[in-house]
Formats: sequence, C-alpha cells, structure tokens
Amino acid sequence: MKNVSRWLASQNDPVDISQAPADRELSRSQLWQAIQSLARRGLVEKIEVGGRSLFLLNLVFKAYIQCR
Repeated sequence: MKNVSRWLASQNDPVDISQAPADRELSRSQLWQAIQSLARRGLVEKIEVGGRSLFLLNLVFKAYIQCR
C-alpha cells in the first residue's frame, strides 16, 4: 500500500488505474485492493468522468507523503 500511496502522490491529475504503468511491482488486482483499502480509510477519492473511474489521493495525505 505504501508504494501505491507514493505513486498516487506523484500524480498531478486523477488517475485511471487501468492506465497504471505496467512495470509496477504489483499486479492490477493488488493495485485495486490497495486503492480500495486507501478509499475505506478516506485517503483516496473516486471521481466518475465520462463513465470512467478516476482516483485522487486526499490532498492532506498527499502532502504528507510528499514531505516524507
């Protein structure tokens, strides 16, 4: 989950996890599970745009991750 948090914190715009880099060490299902876990904690927001689900890291949590 730490790697997913860092990856989301490095993104400037909401991300579509289907377009996540293939070189990530997590499988798509592991990435999805990590995002769901972060969302349950209120650390990731889901945005619906044109029938697609985009994910955005909570701004306060993003600042915390970037400062570490």
